[in-house]
Amino acid sequence: MKKIRELRKKKGDTIKELADKIQYDYSNLSKIERGLLTPSIKLLSKIANIYEVKLTYLLDNEGFSSEEQSFMEDLELSSEDLLNKYNFLLDGKQVSQKEAEFIIMMIRKLRETLTDQ
Repeated sequence: MKKIRELRKKKGDTIKELADKIQYDYSNLSKIERGLLTPSIKLLSKIANIYEVKLTYLLDNEGFSSEEQSFMEDLELSSEDLLNKYNFLLDGKQVSQKEAEFIIMMIRKLRETLTDQ
């Protein structure tokens, strides 16, 4: 991923230094930077936290258009009218209010887990 390499170099870190900071194997980190391995969201979150950037910044060069990127950054998931604004489908069926609330709860739990790392 180009963004990791660019950010790491901008901050003056070697691959080994970043790997030590995130407690990750530097050879695999090198493979990620070269596009040979796909990083997990958990790993990307660690890198984003180390360099104090949004996770979406690291994902920016992964095929999202600027419109899609803006949508991801601006979407407010706690909004009461979320289901009124967007037509969410799962397996061809409309997502219910109860399902949406469950999804939001799971995202919050995931966020807590990633923040605790």
